[in-house]
Amino acid sequence: MRCCKDCLYRRRYKVALVGNPNVGKSSTFNMLSGKYAEVSNYPGTSIAVAWSKMDFGILVDTPGIYDLNEQTKVAEITRKHLENADIVINVVNALTLERDLKLTMQLLEENYNVVLVINQIDQAEKHGKQINYAELEQLGIKIIKTIATKGIGKDEIIREITSDGLAICGINTHKANVCLSNISLQRSPVSSSRLDKFFLHPIFGWGAVVFILYALFIFLGIFVSGIVVDYLVDLMQQHYVPVVTSTIQNFFGNNLISDIFVGEFGILTMVVQSIIGILLPLIVGFYIIMAFLEDSGYIPRMAILTKKFFNFLGLNGDAVIPILLGFGCSVMGTISTRILATRKERIIATSLIAIAVPCAAQQGIIFSMLAKVNSFGYWLAYIGIILFLMAVSGIVMNRFLPGAMTKFAMELPVLRVPSIKNCYKKTLYRVRDFLLETFPVFSISSVFITVLYRYGALNWLEQKLSWMVENWLQLPSAFSNVFVMGIVRRDMASLEVLNISHNFSASNTQIFTSVIVISLFVPCINAIVVISKELGWRLATFLWGFTFVLSVFVGGIVSRVF
Repeated sequence: MRCCKDCLYRRRYKVALVGNPNVGKSSTFNMLSGKYAEVSNYPGTSIAVAWSKMDFGILVDTPGIYDLNEQTKVAEITRKHLENADIVINVVNALTLERDLKLTMQLLEENYNVVLVINQIDQAEKHGKQINYAELEQLGIKIIKTIATKGIGKDEIIREITSDGLAICGINTHKANVCLSNISLQRSPVSSSRLDKFFLHPIFGWGAVVFILYALFIFLGIFVSGIVVDYLVDLMQQHYVPVVTSTIQNFFGNNLISDIFVGEFGILTMVVQSIIGILLPLIVGFYIIMAFLEDSGYIPRMAILTKKFFNFLGLNGDAVIPILLGFGCSVMGTISTRILATRKERIIATSLIAIAVPCAAQQGIIFSMLAKVNSFGYWLAYIGIILFLMAVSGIVMNRFLPGAMTKFAMELPVLRVPSIKNCYKKTLYRVRDFLLETFPVFSISSVFITVLYRYGALNWLEQKLSWMVENWLQLPSAFSNVFVMGIVRRDMASLEVLNISHNFSASNTQIFTSVIVISLFVPCINAIVVISKELGWRLATFLWGFTFVLSVFVGGIVSRVF
């Protein structure tokens, strides 16, 4: 709600947190609400709205924007929540204050009730940056200094929100402009550390990317999969599965109900064992690594390094954020394409995620299977095939989709030692969300597949797909089950591939072919729903059909070449 001549005060407010990307809005939200909104050391983390009920009303964390007039989807979301906001907490970064205050000026010109929160003052002091607070106070708005990650400034913000003297009327924009122009600030220095020079070097930088990917492969494929997963699976097969199976069968007998709970695809056997014994340790390991990379500030450097590659695909460096998030979850990656300015860029990025980006759960299983092949050549071949298909798909879409690529500009945050607390929280909440999403979907899928199996439908499907599976893909006939499971969730299909590779003593070529097929297979149901919502059902339907054909076609070629 904007100011007017006769300002009225309410007992309960809608308070909107607004600011540039990567200034600490989400950290401020976490500090004030006690809830958790994801925090990372790179711009573009917040692409949706987080909110919390407070004693004073509702607190809303809006997506980061640089300009109120930005023509992006995240800017539309922010403007929508500003329309009926009683109070705007404008969070700015002490290190980039001169830039961030441009948005402050726009908020003042629109006569919003603004509280200016200057965050990360400890970082400003560390880098020798001095701020003329006396000049800032001439704006006539309340200024609060905070270190949100340490809870400093929380009480002062809440006192200001609940005070009766908050509303501001008739800001003198000319005076405000003069005030801002007189602020004595040192510009945030361009980072020139040795680490930056290394990570942004055209040769050494790519070497660092390859090293990180290979380290992830070793950690997940050999340590987590080869030690942790094997231990948990053996433990559950020896002590959990026999007990729960005998208990359910003694109670229900040998019928459909028993099969649903403890059969080959049972909820209490296959689902629990797959999620807890296999997926959970792989997901935890992946998210821990990602949390450290994100919190360190390395991700924007990767974006700059990969800018030229994405340019060939019709995307700018901003696309690295949704693509990277897609490696965690394709649904999250698709939603985060909102940060891209044009529909063309959103379509290309969404399509690349659907076609060639395996989610975190898939990656753990893929790395595990590639580790069993025990060949560095297969690992390089896998990366090469995925990048090649991504490049070809992007170039074709860039050539035929109308529209132009927008300019690329990304803030380089300061490289820092990751916060253990933030990495722990981020991993914890991501794992929690994964489990809450996965258990219901896996359970429903297991019931569906159990019914198909008990009444012979899976055998019928296996016969119908036998030519494609056995002759074209040169895989065991049981691989037909993978297609059924993959329609629901890719990671569920990946688990079935892992089981088949164990039970049928698959060759290296069969394992590698399986890995390629499940990596390129159709997006899961949740991803298709989100794609339909974001970009329309026509694109969602096309991507589903295209990825099915592509996975089978490429899989057949791989089975003959390798």
